Amino acid sequence: MKRILLILAIFAIAASGTFGQTAITGVTPKDARSMGMGGTFRVFSDGYSSFFGNPAGFAGQGSLTLADISTWAYIKPTAANLASIKKFMDNTTSNTDKIGILGNLISQNGFGAGTSVGLGWAGKGFALGANVILDAPIGGAFPLGTKVPAVSQADGVLGFGIPIKLGVVGLKIGLDGRVFYRLNAPSSGWTFIDIATGLMGGGSTDTLLQSLKLYGGYGFAADAGAVLNVGPVLFGFSVRDLGLAFKMKEISVYDLKTGGFNAIPFNGTLPFTLTPQYAAGVGIRLFENGLFEPSVYAEVDDPIYLVSHISSFTTDIFMKLHAGAQLRLLRFLTVRGGLNKGWISVGAGIDLALLEIDAAVFTEEMGLYPGNKGRTGISVQAAIRFGR
Repeated sequence: MKRILLILAIFAIAASGTFGQTAITGVTPKDARSMGMGGTFRVFSDGYSSFFGNPAGFAGQGSLTLADISTWAYIKPTAANLASIKKFMDNTTSNTDKIGILGNLISQNGFGAGTSVGLGWAGKGFALGANVILDAPIGGAFPLGTKVPAVSQADGVLGFGIPIKLGVVGLKIGLDGRVFYRLNAPSSGWTFIDIATGLMGGGSTDTLLQSLKLYGGYGFAADAGAVLNVGPVLFGFSVRDLGLAFKMKEISVYDLKTGGFNAIPFNGTLPFTLTPQYAAGVGIRLFENGLFEPSVYAEVDDPIYLVSHISSFTTDIFMKLHAGAQLRLLRFLTVRGGLNKGWISVGAGIDLALLEIDAAVFTEEMGLYPGNKGRTGISVQAAIRFGR
């Protein structure tokens, strides 16, 4: 325990020394299980999902994930939008009409897609895994204000968990260390209309690719958390991205196209640091591992901010709240629902022995207050997994 606290203190001190460095946030997948519950189940994650949520989950039941693949798209799954996508894919549609279709989709909702692929063991006090995440949302005022803040990250994770049981009271504590490689567009994002016209113009794309700048580099980070349960009632806290400062180098997409793997930068000089992400939550999980297992969760991002501003009761508070519930039936069928900063999400999953399949429709707030500007998406997740 003393070693864990010492490691956390070192990373916390390192993370606080950000003067003269560009702060960036970490990358997490929009997996169907979490998004179907309004973005919750980070604080109370278990198994493979603990690689992105709370390392305290490493102290729980063990599971071996041979492959976990999540894919999400930022689009409202309406008949009109699906017809627009079909028209966009039609070779007879002119480039002008295609840009118009994308403009409508972006203006109404935003657009883009992402994916996550990973594997690993998590549980029974130990975790070892790897994953790759790519997210490329498209948003902003069309056409000139539309940006693409594309980001990708690969992680290798080594973690540990400690379970403590005293009657009906249980405590799980977890910690992990990560080595990561990150490759992302500038924080302002690429200008979408330049990409669209360049790709549809019919000429050489080299000039376009040379204009698309990337920053790449590797670093180290730590995550930690704890979950206390008193019978079926859960209380949890987690902190992620306690990272040491790291260096990145600027290149272009054209450099990657022509240089391949050898062009991936490792010797950067531009200083960056990860912004620590804090979360806390409360939950109720009944009849765990039974044939009928309901659970309800409420989580908050940045709990320190919430406590300091709760007396003023501003809309900022609701911008940090997530709530979700799931009902697991007969140990293989799950239905989910949630509120993500005021927006409704729904999802479902099926567990067929070694194969798990989940899907969700979600909305997340992109504006300044709940209900201001929602971005709807769909997420599908499939995994080959031994254990829950």
